[in-house]
Amino acid sequence: MSRIRPIWKKVKLMISINNVSKKYGEKVGNFNINIQIKKGEIYGIIGPNGAGKTTLIRQILGFVKPDDGNITINSMDSWEKRQEIMEWTGYIAGEVSIYEDYTGMQFLKLMSNLKANVDWSFVEKLIEYFELDTSRKIKKMSKGMKQKIAIISATMNKPAFLVLDEPTSGLDPIMQQRFNELILKLKKENSSTVIICSHIFEEVVALADNVGMIKSGELIEEFVIKEKNIEIIREKFKSVFIKESIL
Repeated sequence: MSRIRPIWKKVKLMISINNVSKKYGEKVGNFNINIQIKKGEIYGIIGPNGAGKTTLIRQILGFVKPDDGNITINSMDSWEKRQEIMEWTGYIAGEVSIYEDYTGMQFLKLMSNLKANVDWSFVEKLIEYFELDTSRKIKKMSKGMKQKIAIISATMNKPAFLVLDEPTSGLDPIMQQRFNELILKLKKENSSTVIICSHIFEEVVALADNVGMIKSGELIEEFVIKEKNIEIIREKFKSVFIKESIL
């Protein structure tokens, strides 16, 4: 496709989440979230399953309208301008759902036609990098192979903004490391802004510059990730989210 890449490279891309709430019931959803993310930053969101992480992700992407507050991306309201924002956004959902009757190659070709500024030679490099057999039907692929399809689909146009919800689910340790290297490369060479959301502490701190902890729908604490404070943050994570064994 020949759409022109928007002016995101000329501005200081920033995600601004201001007093955002989405209530599905008593203590279900998220409540009064405030987060600021700079261009080229990798921001990690960690918390247990059911903490409200995916609800926040869906609000950021404009899939769900907040009950209160607002979210802006490049000064554009994420709900009102969601279609425009998605043109330069990559997204890996927590539950990967792709067309089962397509081969891997057919699906990637379809996705490349729906996105702007896809360099197919880069897609071929990603296919080789993740050792993906694209000739197979997706319905016959393992969970890990489907996850690779999702990763390549999300990153094929080197997006300005990348949202990752449990992105390495199903990947073996080698492929997890390759995924991390890809994300850091996009950050370094493309100034991509990334949000990574997971219930696994190590998955987030391997990539993030800053991290926010969410529990019961509330942002309870934020940290700048530094080599010297990783153990402190890990202990904080354990104390907040991991119950002591009763066995």
